[in-house]
Amino acid sequence: MSMLFHTRFAPVGLLTAAALLLAGCADTPPPPPEPEVAAAPTPVAPPPPAEPAPAPVPEEPRLPEDGMVAQFKATQVKLSPETQAILTRLAATREPTERLEITGYCHRKDAPVDAREIALMRAMAVRNELVKQGVPAKSIRVKFNTTQALHAVKIISN
Repeated sequence: MSMLFHTRFAPVGLLTAAALLLAGCADTPPPPPEPEVAAAPTPVAPPPPAEPAPAPVPEEPRLPEDGMVAQFKATQVKLSPETQAILTRLAATREPTERLEITGYCHRKDAPVDAREIALMRAMAVRNELVKQGVPAKSIRVKFNTTQALHAVKIISN
């Protein structure tokens, strides 16, 4: 009979339990609806900017092997920025006891005016720049040359 009892009353017991469960739920207020939260877009960090290639290190201006520090047009006497950079480097690296011989060149056949004057003006422009950079004037000798087909200034270190 016990088996019969379980099968005969089992559906009634389940129904009763379900009814009681539903009745209890009816008294309990339903939970408030959860607010809809839109998923915030995940911020995407921009890729880091590509680092520029390192700039090539400019070569230090040096006194050329032949001593030519400036080239000029036939009547030009003003020093270029490149020549000034070479002279600045020379002034900073020369030995304190070093003597400099500066020769200004102006070919007399190309000069519309006195070639000697132009050659000396070129040499003096270099001398004055070196003195301005701290080279003692007494350690500099200035010369000129109007016979060679050059329009330049040459420095020889002694």
